[in-house]
Amino acid sequence: MRVLVTGASGFVGKSLLVTLRDRSHEVIAGSRSRVEQPGIFYFRSPELGPEADWSESLADVDAVVHLAGLAHVTSERSDAETDNKYLRINAEGSRRLAEQCAASGVKHFVFLSSCHAIAGESDDVLTDRTVPQPVTAYGRSKLAAEEATKSVLADSDCAWTILRPPLVYGPGNKANFGSLVKLVQTGLPLPLGLVRNRRSFIYVENLVDLIVTCLANPKAFGKTFFPSDGEDVSTPELIRAIARASASVEEDGRLKTGNGSATRHTSHVTHHSLRLFPFPAAALKAIGRLPGLGALRKLTSSLYVDSEPIRRDLGWSPPFSMKEGLKWTLTETEKVD
Repeated sequence: MRVLVTGASGFVGKSLLVTLRDRSHEVIAGSRSRVEQPGIFYFRSPELGPEADWSESLADVDAVVHLAGLAHVTSERSDAETDNKYLRINAEGSRRLAEQCAASGVKHFVFLSSCHAIAGESDDVLTDRTVPQPVTAYGRSKLAAEEATKSVLADSDCAWTILRPPLVYGPGNKANFGSLVKLVQTGLPLPLGLVRNRRSFIYVENLVDLIVTCLANPKAFGKTFFPSDGEDVSTPELIRAIARASASVEEDGRLKTGNGSATRHTSHVTHHSLRLFPFPAAALKAIGRLPGLGALRKLTSSLYVDSEPIRRDLGWSPPFSMKEGLKWTLTETEKVD
């Protein structure tokens, strides 16, 4: 299968390129930044928007995996200018690509959306029946992009699949998840012991495996899925899991050096799970609503998804557990750092 991946130089794209190539697909890496991978053809993508011309890269392409877009940022700005910027790039840019896919004879369009197209936080599980209520410019643009994709491809020979993942973690993730890992590794006491929220996550290699599965399975056509690791956790549970993974990587480092010393981290990481102290969760939530403290709000609120339809419809299950994903994340990050 000849596959074009947009946003190929990004966090998910880098892993997807390697997996597609290793599974004998012919891969075109579309990106504004040059991609140099053995066995992968690079195409310099046009700037995302309603005037983008993708025709050159779509010749003889069987499927497109659309990852490119304006990423979710921590800014809490909400104004017409911000909304228009996101809509132009994420929504109109996706519409333009979908139109050209239909015109070029592409058979399958896989769009990586986000659970933020549905909600920013929710005490109820997100399903395909949840009424969308996006609260950020990013979320609104992703929902608009989904609607544009379905509308454009409705009467074409190009099938679509939409994936709405929660937070994606893995080596090289420098966003909120990476910041949390660094915070845990400092060993500083955290006032999150009483938080009883519920969050879904997905390891990047699990997401990549699902994307490749969708490409090969007609049962994914015309479907919208919420992928996850299938292990929803509270923030205290996540912090303990990160601490255990960090301690495991540290121990592996000791064994490799053979001298009983850690390669990077100090021993307080091993005991960090004991450094969660109680603080009223309601007070933390109130503080998290203050301007500039959105990251704290995410640590206290819930956002979890129903990934069961993927298992039922596609027979897919994540190849890595969260425990394995966290360990690989920290192991590979060690190598990069």
